[in-house]
Amino acid sequence: MSNQDKTENEPLSQPAPADEIDTSRRKLAGSALGVAAVFTLGSRPVWANQCTISGMMSGNLSKPKGPACAGCTPGYWRQPQHLDSWLATGFRPTDTFNSVFGVTAYVRTDGTPYTLLEVLRELNGNGDPISANLGFHAVAALLNAAHPGVNYGYEPGDIITLFINNIGTPSQAAKLKNSFVMLNQRDCPLN
Repeated sequence: MSNQDKTENEPLSQPAPADEIDTSRRKLAGSALGVAAVFTLGSRPVWANQCTISGMMSGNLSKPKGPACAGCTPGYWRQPQHLDSWLATGFRPTDTFNSVFGVTAYVRTDGTPYTLLEVLRELNGNGDPISANLGFHAVAALLNAAHPGVNYGYEPGDIITLFINNIGTPSQAAKLKNSFVMLNQRDCPLN
């Protein structure tokens, strides 16, 4: 059963009274308000998932069912000792960034496309052709979304769609990168 199927049949919980609101959640919601528009996809019940940006901003203070929201950093995914974690995602370190994300910008000066692993290892910093660290965090977001042991809140196709839909302007690309950073820096459940 997919997350979407589970969410469609579950009743929505009522918001907590104002005196029970956790102020740390308000800070998180406040910091995410600038990036909320970036994470707008088709309206689907799965977006009630508390592990998404919109779910974290919803004010739903009930405890999530199942595993806690999670995300592993780009640094986790690029380490040689963690390359075995890629197996469960369906993606390989040798897949090219351009073919996976449906773009053409991630190439060396000789026109050779970067692999997903090369984007994680070589393009952190200002080497990203679209926006500083965007590809670096997009690869981690994709792997987190695809790994069955990471409760990320998004599916791999969602990450690709968000990437494609938000790279047109520098400000949207930067907001998307910031959102991926926030999602990727949650607790990593993988060893």
